[in-house]
Amino acid sequence: MSKEKENREYTPTEIVIEQNNKSKEDISSDTSSVRGKRRFKALTKKVIAANRLLSAEQIHLAGQDPGIDPKFVDYDIHTKCKIFCVDFNEKDALPIKNLTNDSLEEFLQKERPPESRVRWINIDGISWDVIKILSIHYDLHPLAIEDSLQGVQRTKLDLYQNHLYVSLLLHSLVDTIPDDERDDNSDEMKRTNFRKDLLTINHREDSVYLETHRLLRKQKLHVTVEPVSIFLLENHILITIFQCSGKSVHRPILSRISQPKTLLRTAQEASLLMEAVIDGIVDLAIPIKDSYRHQIAELEGKLLIRPKMDYTRELHIISGELTILKRTLGPIQGLVTLLREHSDEKNLISPLARTYFMDVSDHCIEIVDDLDTMTKITENLVNMIFNLIAYETNENMRIIAIFSVVFLPMTFIAGFFGMNFKTFPQLDYDLSYFWWVTGVSTAIMFVIGTYSIWTKWVARFFRYLLRRRKAATQKSREVEKRL
Repeated sequence: MSKEKENREYTPTEIVIEQNNKSKEDISSDTSSVRGKRRFKALTKKVIAANRLLSAEQIHLAGQDPGIDPKFVDYDIHTKCKIFCVDFNEKDALPIKNLTNDSLEEFLQKERPPESRVRWINIDGISWDVIKILSIHYDLHPLAIEDSLQGVQRTKLDLYQNHLYVSLLLHSLVDTIPDDERDDNSDEMKRTNFRKDLLTINHREDSVYLETHRLLRKQKLHVTVEPVSIFLLENHILITIFQCSGKSVHRPILSRISQPKTLLRTAQEASLLMEAVIDGIVDLAIPIKDSYRHQIAELEGKLLIRPKMDYTRELHIISGELTILKRTLGPIQGLVTLLREHSDEKNLISPLARTYFMDVSDHCIEIVDDLDTMTKITENLVNMIFNLIAYETNENMRIIAIFSVVFLPMTFIAGFFGMNFKTFPQLDYDLSYFWWVTGVSTAIMFVIGTYSIWTKWVARFFRYLLRRRKAATQKSREVEKRL
């Protein structure tokens, strides 16, 4: 297979409309070259996606045994992973060891340092040779190996004989980088380029209109997702596998490990380290929620000033994006609840870790509740648009009805006197007769048209007289009592 199979996950088919500040002369000069580059890149991504699809289909074929035994199978899924291993205890943290695909096996064969109370192995990228080495060395379950290779999985917690397996999605709010500023040759960019866009998880993958009219396009931002696999083993060993890059998650955790007297150092527990990783994944979803809330508040202000029917399309797109976010972020809340309530004989998750999982659960509940609130706000805004438009229509019809009532007597009189009769004595009357009839008819129509108004005035006047009478009666009684 070619090097195009560096990563087994499908390539995100993201289409982003970007603003360009070039002049018309510059745009006209390089239009053909830019179009050619974009077509070539789109064709290349389609070929890579097709090749990776062939490799992905080999992982789970119909009728074969569930799971993957790394001792007897091999897959053509290779990429240059970024691997590091950190060992620490309460007193000291050993230097971080940066590893490669080739040096990982040799490193694992070495004896674990006595200072290593907790060991954390992190892999950025999916490569079969790396997963195979880890699976054989730590005796990982075949079902967990299969789940870690299959890309986007549902958020879940699996308990095996010698380890826990956690699968969840990492949501990231990233900037849209123009093609002319993107360095596709770097290993980091090669991995991050294959992050799936949030819209590709749902039915919106092939919709160009929905992708180009998403909510965060004005801020040149978009939401990406990537699967994360976590293995919690005995002897305080934690293995995390990010499909693309987990730099935003493990960088602050490494900073905490390097500092003495932090909670991770004093606790010396791999389960608490797993809690820190999941907490970092959940915290990265908070900026996404805040960005959507800011855009919805801005759109709500525009609607209150001038409601237009065109906003319903944008609100429909927002509602769909919020639904996808809730569908991908909501299961993490159930996962954290399971981790809090988990208990087994080996005690892989300590009581201290369960306590701190409560804080992660609070963050999940806050995010899901805010997503529910924003979804209801979008629905209320759509209803408000229709109600305001219906109200304006009724007001216009009321004005038209008033004009019709005013001109109806004149129309009736004009039609009455315009009839072709042989004997019509009213035609010989003076002009004052016409205006007398018109005035009486207009007065009658005015009384009928304003019936609801003057009846309210009459009822209000009678209530006023009744209050005056009661007040006078009460005042006279008080005067009689004094006398």
